Amino acid sequence: MTTTAAVRVKSQMERALGDIPVLALDLDSLKCAQVTASNFSDWGCCLVGADVGVLNRNIAVKIDDADEFLRGRVTGRKKNYVTVLFLRELGTQHEKRAEKRYAMTAAARVCDMARKSEIKCVITDASKSGCRIEGEGLESLPDEVLVFVQTFDQPVRGTVAWKTKSSAGLRLFWNGARSIV
Repeated sequence: MTTTAAVRVKSQMERALGDIPVLALDLDSLKCAQVTASNFSDWGCCLVGADVGVLNRNIAVKIDDADEFLRGRVTGRKKNYVTVLFLRELGTQHEKRAEKRYAMTAAARVCDMARKSEIKCVITDASKSGCRIEGEGLESLPDEVLVFVQTFDQPVRGTVAWKTKSSAGLRLFWNGARSIV
């Protein structure tokens, strides 16, 4: 969150005597919801409303007369509300990666080196040296993988840096793969 946006948010919070009406945007589907934010802080908020069901993981929130959206991630969900953690921009002293990651959405397939098993996934952020993928069954990924993306002329070799049931971080070794777009 930029300093300017934080000042605007704080100003809005001070003017509001309770819940704050906001526009929430799902960044993957581009669906919007007019909802109410409660427990608003520098770290996040709770969004309440009938339309919160259209909000998936990556969202942006805009207070009525603010000029900018605040980027956030849905961290919890109930029938009529979601909890949101704002994604703060970290300075270079806090970033452990050598390269900046860029948010994206690209369909991909990840296979073992023998190409015997395949998992469909989505690349959600990437840099030249690595990416984050999300999908079902990623806990079964082997240590070395091939990443197939439709816009590349050949698969990219990778190693698994970390993995959970539904997401994984990969180190990428390009070995001549190029974009064909």
